[in-house]
Amino acid sequence: MSEITNEVPIQPATNANNEKPASINLKEFIFKYLRYLPWVVLSGLIGLVAAYLKIRYTVPVYHVQSSMLIKNEGGGGMRDPRFDELFMSPGNSNLNNEIQILRSRPVLERVARNLGLQRVYYVKGSIRSTLQYADNPVELQIYKLVDSVTGFGFKATIINDNQFLLDEGKTPIVFGQPFKVGENLCALVRIPGGVIRPIPRIFLCNWQPLLSAAEGLQDGLKVVQASEQTTILNLSFDGVDTKLGVDVLNNLMSVYDSLIVEDKTRIASITLRFIDDRLLNLKDELGGVQGNMKNFMINNQAYDVSTQSKTYLDNLNGTAKEKATQEVKMNVLNWLLEYIQDSKNRYNIVPVDLGIAEPALLQLINNYNQMQLTRDADLKTTTPDNPLIISMDSTLEKVRYGISQALTNVRQSYVIEGENLRKQEEKLQGNIQSIPGKSMQLLDISRQQKILEELYSFLLQKKLETAISSASTISNSKVIEPALESSIAIEPNRKKVYTMYLLVGLLVPIGVVALMEILRDKVRNRADVEKYTHAPILGEIGHSNQSETLVATMNNRHFISEQFRIVRTNLQYVLNKVEKPVIMVTSSFSGEGKSFVSTNVAAVMALTGKRTVIMEFDIRKPKIVSGLDLKRKMGITNYIIGKASFQELLVKVDGVDNLFVIPCGPIPPNPAEILLDPMLEKLMNEVRRNFDVVVMDTAPVGLVSDAMNLSRYADCTLYIIRQGHTFRKQLSMVEDLYVNRKLPRLSLMLNDVQAEGNYYGGYGYGYYGSYSYGADSGYFDADKNGRGRFLSRLFKPSRKK
Repeated sequence: MSEITNEVPIQPATNANNEKPASINLKEFIFKYLRYLPWVVLSGLIGLVAAYLKIRYTVPVYHVQSSMLIKNEGGGGMRDPRFDELFMSPGNSNLNNEIQILRSRPVLERVARNLGLQRVYYVKGSIRSTLQYADNPVELQIYKLVDSVTGFGFKATIINDNQFLLDEGKTPIVFGQPFKVGENLCALVRIPGGVIRPIPRIFLCNWQPLLSAAEGLQDGLKVVQASEQTTILNLSFDGVDTKLGVDVLNNLMSVYDSLIVEDKTRIASITLRFIDDRLLNLKDELGGVQGNMKNFMINNQAYDVSTQSKTYLDNLNGTAKEKATQEVKMNVLNWLLEYIQDSKNRYNIVPVDLGIAEPALLQLINNYNQMQLTRDADLKTTTPDNPLIISMDSTLEKVRYGISQALTNVRQSYVIEGENLRKQEEKLQGNIQSIPGKSMQLLDISRQQKILEELYSFLLQKKLETAISSASTISNSKVIEPALESSIAIEPNRKKVYTMYLLVGLLVPIGVVALMEILRDKVRNRADVEKYTHAPILGEIGHSNQSETLVATMNNRHFISEQFRIVRTNLQYVLNKVEKPVIMVTSSFSGEGKSFVSTNVAAVMALTGKRTVIMEFDIRKPKIVSGLDLKRKMGITNYIIGKASFQELLVKVDGVDNLFVIPCGPIPPNPAEILLDPMLEKLMNEVRRNFDVVVMDTAPVGLVSDAMNLSRYADCTLYIIRQGHTFRKQLSMVEDLYVNRKLPRLSLMLNDVQAEGNYYGGYGYGYYGSYSYGADSGYFDADKNGRGRFLSRLFKPSRKK
C-alpha cells in the first residue's frame, strides 16, 4: 500500500487545463461500456428487422445489359474508297454522337411505340403494386383520345372472368364494353390465354403520352463506351421487369440499325437522281454531235483523211487528248457550279468524285457533305428552330459560298490551261496547213463526240455502283451481345441493405452514448479526478442504498462501512502521529455528501475508543443533527454569543459509543462574521481538551469563505467529490487549493461511486474493489435493499446527503 505522507510534493499541472496524461485501462474501458451492450444488440436487431422489411417490400430492380459495335468504315458490297468518300460519309464515327442518338427522345419514342409502352398495367397488392408487362391478361383499347399529351388511368377490379368494376363504381362492366375515363372513350378486353387469378383482382391501367414513355425509358437506360481503345458501346437498362429490359435493349439496337440504313438509302437516292439528270442531258448532246458528224461526212465525202495527215496528226492527237480531258473537267465543273448554286439543293450533299483532282476543293466539299449529314442527324433529336440548327444553316451557307468561289477559281485555272492547249494546238495546226479544212472540221466533231461518250460512260459506271451500293446498304453497327434476362435483382442489394441497416442500428446507440460522453461535464470516475488534479485521493465511498445517514456502526459489516474503515486507516498516514487531530470536511458546493462523510468518518474514529465530536460548522445549511435524527439544542452560535456553556452543547449519538455532536445552533444573519469571533478560539480549545478527534463539517469552500476561515484550526482537510454531481471544471479550484496550500493537508474523497457496466474501480488500499469482486465475496453483510437484484438496482433509494 502506498504511503500518504504529511508533505505531499507539489507538481504543476501538465497543460493549460490542469490535465495529466492518463493511461487507458483496457479492462476498465470494456467493463465501463459493457452495460450498453444490450442496447447496442437490440438496436442492431431492430436494424436487421428494418432491413428485412425494406428488402421484403421494396420493388426489385433488375439490370439487363447488351453491347454493340460501331464500325468506322462503310457497309460491304462493291465499294471503292473514293466512292465512299463521296456518298457514304467518310471518317471515324463519333461515339459521343452515337450515344446521344441512342438516348435521344425520337429514337426512344420509336422503341416505346414498337413495344406498346404507352399502355402500362399494374397489379395492386396489399403493400406494393407489381408491373405487368409480358404476362398481362388484359389490354386497354382506346376509341377516342381527347388530349394526346395528357395521360390518364383507372382502377379495374376484376370480379369474375367476364366483368370488372371501374374505380369505385358498383356497376359491373363487361370486358370489351366501351366506357369513359374523363372524356376519353376506351375499353378493357381480355387477351386470349390470359389467366386472372385470384379473383377478385385489382389492376391499375394507365395510358401515357409517347413523350412520357420515352422519358421513362431514358431514366433506366445507360449507354457507355466499353473502353477508349474500342468502338464498342455497352447498353444497359435498369427496370422492374427483366423481359421489358430485354425487349427495350434489343428493340433499341434494331431501331438504331434502321436509322443508319435510312440515312444511307437517302444519300444513295439523292446521288442516283443527280446522275440520272446528267445522263439525260448528255444523251441529247451526244445524239446531236453524232448527227452532225454523219451529215458532215455525207455532205463533204470526208470518210478517210487519216492517211494524208498521219505524220502531223500523231502530234496533234496528244494535244487533242489533253484538251478533251480538260473539257471533261470543265463540264463537270460547270455542272457542279450549277448544282451548288441551285437553291433546291440547299440541304443536299454535293457529288465530288467526278474526275476533278483538286485536293482543296475535294476537302471543302467533303466537309460540306459531313456537315449536311450531321445536320440531318441532329434534326432527329431537335427541331429546325433550334439555335444549333440555325447556326449550322448559317455555317453551311458560308461553306456553300466558299465551294462556289472555289469552283469558279478552279474553272478559271482550267480556262487558262485550255488556252495554253489551244495555243499549242494552233501551233500544230500551222504544220498541217496542207490538210483540207474539212478534215479539221471532222476532227473537231470527232473530239466533241469522244468527250461526250467518255462523260456518258463515266456517269453510267457511277450509276451502276450507286445502285449496287443502295441495294446492299447495311448498318455500320453490329450486335455483339444481345440482351438476356437476369433473375438477380440489383436493387435492393440484400448484402448492402443488411450491412447498412445493421451499421446504422449499431451506430445509433453508440452515437448516443458518445454524445452523452461528450456532453457529460461532471466527474465520472477516479480517472477524471486524477486527470485534472494532483491532490491525493484518500479513499472512495460507494453508493449506499440505505436510508440512514450513519452506516459505520459497531456490528455493521456492510460494504460501505468497511470503506470508511479503510479511510480511517489511510488518515493515519495523513495525520502523521497527530495526537488529537482536527479533521475539516468540505466540498465545492452543496449536495456532494459532506455531512454523510463527516458523520461516518467520525463514527469509525469513535469505534476505536477515541472520544470523537462532530462540529456542525455548516451554519447556513446544517444537516448533521437532522441526518442523525437528534433533537436540536444549544449550539455553536449560542456559545459564541455567550448564551450557552460548553457542556450544554454536547449531544450524544445513540448506537455509537464515544461519538458526540455539537450542533450549529440558530442560523445567524452574519455567519461569516460569527466564525471570526474570538469566542470560537475558546470553543476550539475546549473541544481539543475534551475530545481525541474533532470532525468539522464546514460549508462548501466553492460557495462561501467559512471553510477558509476555519482551516486555521484543522490538521487536515477532506475534500469531498461526488461522482456524477461535481463538475469537472471545479477540479481546477481543487488543484489551486492543493498547489498553493490554501487548506491544510488537503486530500480528496470520491463519494457515491457507482459501478459502470458492473465494474467498480476500487481505490486499491485494503481489500475492497468492485461489487463483482468484493461486495458479494462473503466478507460483507448483504445489502438490506437486496443489492444484486435487477429491480433493486433499477429503483435504488438514494441516501441522505
